[in-house]
Amino acid sequence: MPQAPLRQGRQRPGEVADAAGRLLRLLRGPGGASDGDEAGDGGGAWQGGSTWRDAVTAWFARQFAVEAAHRSGFHILPVALIAGAAAVFAIDWRPNVWATIAVAALFAALALRAAALPVRRAILLALVGLLAGVLVSIGFAERSETTIISGTATTRIAGRVLSVSRDEKGRMRYVVAITGTVRPVLSRPPRRARILVGAKHAPKSPGDPYYGLVRIGPPSGPAAPGRHDFAYQPFFDGVGAIGFSLGRPDDAPTDGLSPPPPAGVVEALSLGLERLRGTMTARISEAAGGGEAGAIAAALVTGERAGISEDAETWLRGVGLAHVLSISGLHLAIVAGSALLVVRSALALVPGLALRYPVKKAAAVAALVVAALYLLLSGANVATQRAFVMLAVMLVAVIADRPALTIRNVSLAALIVVVVAPHMVTTASFQMSFAATLALVAGYRALARWQERKAPSVPRPLAMRLLRLAGGTVLGIVASSIIAGAATAPYAAYHFHRVAPFGLVANVLTLPLFTFLIMPLGLVGSLLMPFGLDAWAFYLMGRGVDLVLAISEWLYGVLPDRSTGPIAGAGVVFLTAALFAAALFASRLRLVAFPLAVVGLLTIRDTSPLPQLLVHEDGKTVATFAADGAIGYLQARRNGFVADQWERSFGSEPPPGEGDAAAPAPARIEPPCDRDFCRFQTRDGLRVVWTSDYRRTGEACDGGDIAIVARAIRLETCRSGAALVTLRTLRRTGSLAFSRDVQTGRAVPLRSVPADPQPWNRHRLAPWPEYWKKPAAPDEEPNSNSASAR
Repeated sequence: MPQAPLRQGRQRPGEVADAAGRLLRLLRGPGGASDGDEAGDGGGAWQGGSTWRDAVTAWFARQFAVEAAHRSGFHILPVALIAGAAAVFAIDWRPNVWATIAVAALFAALALRAAALPVRRAILLALVGLLAGVLVSIGFAERSETTIISGTATTRIAGRVLSVSRDEKGRMRYVVAITGTVRPVLSRPPRRARILVGAKHAPKSPGDPYYGLVRIGPPSGPAAPGRHDFAYQPFFDGVGAIGFSLGRPDDAPTDGLSPPPPAGVVEALSLGLERLRGTMTARISEAAGGGEAGAIAAALVTGERAGISEDAETWLRGVGLAHVLSISGLHLAIVAGSALLVVRSALALVPGLALRYPVKKAAAVAALVVAALYLLLSGANVATQRAFVMLAVMLVAVIADRPALTIRNVSLAALIVVVVAPHMVTTASFQMSFAATLALVAGYRALARWQERKAPSVPRPLAMRLLRLAGGTVLGIVASSIIAGAATAPYAAYHFHRVAPFGLVANVLTLPLFTFLIMPLGLVGSLLMPFGLDAWAFYLMGRGVDLVLAISEWLYGVLPDRSTGPIAGAGVVFLTAALFAAALFASRLRLVAFPLAVVGLLTIRDTSPLPQLLVHEDGKTVATFAADGAIGYLQARRNGFVADQWERSFGSEPPPGEGDAAAPAPARIEPPCDRDFCRFQTRDGLRVVWTSDYRRTGEACDGGDIAIVARAIRLETCRSGAALVTLRTLRRTGSLAFSRDVQTGRAVPLRSVPADPQPWNRHRLAPWPEYWKKPAAPDEEPNSNSASAR
């Protein structure tokens, strides 16, 4: 009896080994091999005295062999390039270029010598790709020739209209290539400006000259630290100023300005294409019935979204249908797929052609041409270019007798996009599009493997086949919506603070309309437009859009849509890694996706404490957070756009009873603010003084821990030690978030723009305001004029 415990203790290692052996055999799958492996050792992982380390090593060796057989190593490069671009544009990593080149060359040399060590070689290649992505991104950003205006200016301009659009209120929006400025002559004039004209005038066309008095300024920065920078995309689009016209455009240039020079050949072709887009937009909107339906129908063909109302965008975004407004992979796939189906079916009707020539390849070429034309007509923005690259890779694969829907094609498309436009990696468009495509193709691959294992189908009656086809179509839409929705949800939550949990319902109800009615009619109408036979197609297209809007408005009213609150980037990174692992690994290494997804879900919620104070870069929009998270504003007439950004990103709502125009007047502001001076405390006791009167700067500094002066004064520090915020300091720092240091009790600012700003924020360091000279009298020397501040 006394020996029994000892005997049992001696048996425990064997029991553990048996259990571990059963687990390993389960991982290896039936027959003792994994996903295409050889039969191996028959599943006896611990037979013959094998140890844990030997068994695990053998298991990993089998998985690596599967990955090598599937050539999964190709996916390392696009993933590493994406990581490198994200490091530059998302976390602002800007290492020394020459040091980065040297280290990348060293890693590449080591990778060449590690051909016999696949794991080590994969790691080294990943590092090489990461550094290559960093170099490509830095070079791309530094090569940009966009000049962003340093500050707000009222000046007269001369230029050429590059594009034209009309908003839902009937106002005209022009993108103007500026060729001259006067009164003042800007020292850093933007090459392009986006100008809103509200005054009645004869609308201009692309290529027409533009003259007039405008008020322009730089795109705004982030609404809060770590949030979206609204100067980012305009910088890479070449737009260096945004503003509005003061009155109608002039008919002729004012003194000191000259007409723009003649357009070159390439620019003339681009302007001609823009004029064609404008003509098609007006025609489609009119034929589709005008209003919301006409604006959306035109947007689906020409990409012009300016006429879509805010209500329609709110409905579609709230139910998870915002993706239908921007021309992306869905639209290109439907248009190209419709063209491929029609051309292939038409050629198949001719037996001589179908038997002698590869009609499938001819249809793929036709679909590629149609997709290219659609790309040009839709404006060829970067998001549409990315979708076209993905579609073109798949159609070329069809032409080359290769499978079209493969993970390798998705990786190749990602590789091309990152090399051509690395800044897109941090945009919601890139992330959501590639996440959805990657998940759908991986799901298709899993379905194909499952169908290969199924028994051959037996002949069924025609009615049964039609019923199965209809059911399969519905199930396909449902499955695609679930897969794509789950893959894109983290990015929607991170960028828009919305996940549209009931988007599945909206997609199931509306995607058949887009697939079988709206987009095919848009293609037919566009092809018939040169012959004047398009009205019926666009009219029916408009009725389909009306139905989609009615469904969206109804669903938006009955299904809840709430903000997700603050989302942590770390959680999104883990979920992205889980998606990569599940989709890109061919062996059972993809099981690592489960723990990565769990970690991502546990860390995606940003649990960091709310800031004590938010100060927008305009110096006027200021907010504090109560202990329960409710947000209160300083001004009665606050910036609605900024307030919406803050409430969504921080998961806060105004106190009950606060409307957009209502004064917040929370109890912590005492005494009540007057017109140009306000004094209050944050929830943790930080004293804040705000004033718009520069003469009361000293009073603000002496009376608070944070002094906010909404004027561009030159003083940068308070003698009392209080943190001083002015329009001049905000220009360099961007919007600020203040927290309270626990040990010292002092206010700690967090800036939106780093001290060494990114290329799209370097205009903040340029001198401002601009100066202009009064016209010289005839008897004065040209250099004798005094500089007059604007």
